[in-house]
Amino acid sequence: MTVAQPAHGGGAERMGGGPGWHLAEWTLGIIGVIGVLMGLFTLFASDTSSIGLGGDWSWEVGEIATPTRYALLVGGAALLVAAITMFVIGRSRARPASRLDRASSELIWHGGIFLAVNAFIWLQDIAMGGGVEYAYWVTIPWGVGLIVHAITYAAERRTAA
Repeated sequence: MTVAQPAHGGGAERMGGGPGWHLAEWTLGIIGVIGVLMGLFTLFASDTSSIGLGGDWSWEVGEIATPTRYALLVGGAALLVAAITMFVIGRSRARPASRLDRASSELIWHGGIFLAVNAFIWLQDIAMGGGVEYAYWVTIPWGVGLIVHAITYAAERRTAA
């Protein structure tokens, strides 16, 4: 007796194979790391230390309640565990992609992370109140790296075609 396999939408394609899965994975991981770092900082920094984006968007550590500090740490750790679990499940069940598909996906993720991180850095630099002071020191070299990544992807795609 043979068992019919689904033509579309099988478990391997749905579970860990789609872009939504990877977006959730990255989002949980990034927010988890931020939560853990903020929790550790608020627990071990002096009460006069500041945390936040700067200017009106920052708080003194002494103003943050102790349960909130622990909630940041535990919540961030829980999100990291969820992201790692999704990573392991997604990699074990996803069907293998072609080399060119993986390279394309890596370039898209590189560009997306570049935009997200640099937007945050530029907003933080501007929010500090002194204008743009340091953000370009991150954006320029990383932008050069992204351009090199795009050029190597284009060359690889040209040779594969």
